[in-house]
Amino acid sequence: MKKVRQSIIGLAIAIAALYYTLRNVSFDELVHSLKNAELVYTLPGLVIITLSYVTRAYRWQILLRPFKQIPVKEIYSPLMIGFMGNVLPARAGEFLRAYLVGKKNGITFPGAFSTIIVERLFDLVCLMVLFVWVFVFNHEVFDPNLKFSGLSVQTMAVGFGRVCLILVCGLLAFMFLLAWQEEKVKSWINWFIRPLPEKWKEKIIFMVGEFALGCQVIKDKSALAQITLYSVLTWLFIVGTYYPFYYAFDLQQITLESLLILTVMVCILITVLPTPAFLGSYNAGVLIALHEIMGEAEVTAVSYGMVVWAASFLVVFAGGFYFILHDHMSVSSLIKAEEEAEEALEEAEHSPSESK
Repeated sequence: MKKVRQSIIGLAIAIAALYYTLRNVSFDELVHSLKNAELVYTLPGLVIITLSYVTRAYRWQILLRPFKQIPVKEIYSPLMIGFMGNVLPARAGEFLRAYLVGKKNGITFPGAFSTIIVERLFDLVCLMVLFVWVFVFNHEVFDPNLKFSGLSVQTMAVGFGRVCLILVCGLLAFMFLLAWQEEKVKSWINWFIRPLPEKWKEKIIFMVGEFALGCQVIKDKSALAQITLYSVLTWLFIVGTYYPFYYAFDLQQITLESLLILTVMVCILITVLPTPAFLGSYNAGVLIALHEIMGEAEVTAVSYGMVVWAASFLVVFAGGFYFILHDHMSVSSLIKAEEEAEEALEEAEHSPSESK
């Protein structure tokens, strides 16, 4: 029932986001825009999307190194199957890929899952840096006359960017403190969460333990430098993904600033509106960035969003499907693996010290 509710909520959000995206565009206009697009530019776009998963694989290999040295060619299978698994309820792909890489290489589920948490932490730092760049240094792209609840949107953007700058510094400090002063940080957190219900305290303590376990890798300066490099490369590819598609739809603002704004808005929408495979939320983010902020034609923004989303989904689905066949897996075995991953997570939450 829990999965059914999650699926229904996700689909409802996707339908609402798609309605918002398509509400002012007719079917004929959309078809005309897609027919006029030079879709040959999707080819370099597909290459860039693929390269972003290559750098993710190399980064994950380094994060897994404290547990086991795994050839990068063996990382691609759980990585792509896991990302494809994000169409599952609650985006269970992250649990799935931790379970798959752990089962195949003899790594405990908490250990494998901790590397994904740290991976997401590095992604969050990179994303926050983009937020700072867009909302602080490029706030002029927002209409100064546009107000929300009496406040200028431009002023709100600057404030949000400054908050993101503080969060970047805070996240980095937390990560390094947890790596070198784990017990002290845990004692601070235990004191701070005393008023919370026992169930919430268990979850927070578990997550902090996972952070600490994954953060051990950054004590190695060489590993830290490599993880940072691959994180930057991954986000360069994520931002660069949108560039070839600009030419496919002959957009007017082909600038670095517009690429960053587009990336930021898509990331905000897919985070705030969690949907299976980011359907709807991704499209809404593209519409807001290209049409509402940068002034591109609405039908162009809608068709652009559909094509880029389809290209991104194609790479993930093709990669995941290939490795499912390569590893002789079935749909039933994937569903079973997802269930076992969730059970392993629940067990680790209730006995964090034993799981490590």
